[in-house]
Amino acid sequence: MPILTLIGTVHRDREGTVKLRRLLAQLRPLEITLEMSPLALRYRRIHGQSKLLRLERILDRLAAELGRERSHLRNHPAIEDIRSLLALPFEYQAASEYAEEAGIPLSLIDLSEISAIKLKKVESDLITYPNIRVLVNLPETGGPPAAESSRIARALVLRDPGKAVRRDFLKKRRGVEGIGTRDRHMAQEIRHRLVARPERHLVHIGGWVHLVEDDLGETLYSRLLDLAPRRILLEEEAGP
Repeated sequence: MPILTLIGTVHRDREGTVKLRRLLAQLRPLEITLEMSPLALRYRRIHGQSKLLRLERILDRLAAELGRERSHLRNHPAIEDIRSLLALPFEYQAASEYAEEAGIPLSLIDLSEISAIKLKKVESDLITYPNIRVLVNLPETGGPPAAESSRIARALVLRDPGKAVRRDFLKKRRGVEGIGTRDRHMAQEIRHRLVARPERHLVHIGGWVHLVEDDLGETLYSRLLDLAPRRILLEEEAGP
């Protein structure tokens, strides 16, 4: 029976790189797959810095026009989210560093065609003067803090909140860019690797939402249930 571990992360966790490196060292996998597409990696490497430079120029202009401190604009949660979006995610940084040191394969198995849809929005809508002006004038609430996201993850992944709660949570996250097509593709990629190397311990790293059990069988975890995968939330590391 192949050994499969699914690690669920809170994307953009500021301490994620250190925690994930430590967890991988404990698990000692022989292969890693990652919820990231080859196109997303290529885009960040080629265009990330130029897009960040464009963002900084827009912020300079807005600081002068609005009479606000540039540092205040840069620290707005919406702007921090954009910078994080253009940077290499901590999941890739930690996984690629560990894979290189351990001499094991790392595969990016998310769909590039879905990434293309998201990246097109970055090109046409996100880093534009009108959009950034709107964003910096929004209330500085940001998304849920990491602690809150972790609490929700624990409730939905490590405990049993009931079918109705899981169903309502996942209903809002299904679709082309969410739960569904991507999970099916990633599950197929993982199965292919486990069939080819059944003796290996494979670790998959991705967003924790894909680890929620789904009555419709559309999440990654539900599609791989027959392989008895172990689920770990990054904050749990390799503990019980």
